[in-house]
Amino acid sequence: MRETCLKLSGLLNDLSAGRISAPSAEDRLGPMHQVHDPDGVLQMPEQDPLASVPVRMALTRIAHWPHASEALWSPVLAAPGRLAGLRGPGELNEAVLEAGAAVICHSSVPGGIPAGLCWVPQPVGPAIQWRIVAGNPPLPPPTPAEAGPALHQMMAEVSAALGGLNAISSRRPEPVSPRLGRGHRHHDQVLLDLAWTVLEASETGLAASPMLTSHGSQIREDALRRLRASAQDAVTAAAAWPR
Repeated sequence: MRETCLKLSGLLNDLSAGRISAPSAEDRLGPMHQVHDPDGVLQMPEQDPLASVPVRMALTRIAHWPHASEALWSPVLAAPGRLAGLRGPGELNEAVLEAGAAVICHSSVPGGIPAGLCWVPQPVGPAIQWRIVAGNPPLPPPTPAEAGPALHQMMAEVSAALGGLNAISSRRPEPVSPRLGRGHRHHDQVLLDLAWTVLEASETGLAASPMLTSHGSQIREDALRRLRASAQDAVTAAAAWPR
């Protein structure tokens, strides 16, 4: 779901900026996506609050929203104890925590797409239903200039604490990171590539059970959780600030 949210945030940024059309965004997102907007946040005409609609209808609404080009979107990678900039209401926080990831408008202008408008994924069999929720404007995500050095520093600290990054797990993942949208700089993709790999490695390490003392296990788990949080921040930063 994390990768799907990253893809949608990039498509929404490109769509809002007019770099792609709603049909093109739908094609790139993939088949079997629906949107449920029970509270009418998107203000789609003749919207049945009990029914889902094809994702193209919601994407078209975003594309034609006044001042859409001023909106910026980012993935939200939340976990218990980590709201990733969410500022409520409680219903939104709970929905994103349950999903593990979502997409939010983190910056806009008066009269434009509301900052805090959130797409929360809900798997329905092989399909994904995106629930639209109105949230409060979130805290600004970190910029690449902030998150990149912070990730490198955290990698150095965790490497020192664990005696080298090879201690993270016995199986080093070789993930392929998603491609960012058209509006991003090369260094955004470079940061995403690194952060994606570190995120996968930290999660693999947290899922492993090496033979350590209870004290050693606690040190290792704490270090990997800090590394995962830093990598999550870097993933968000890479995706949140297109040109």
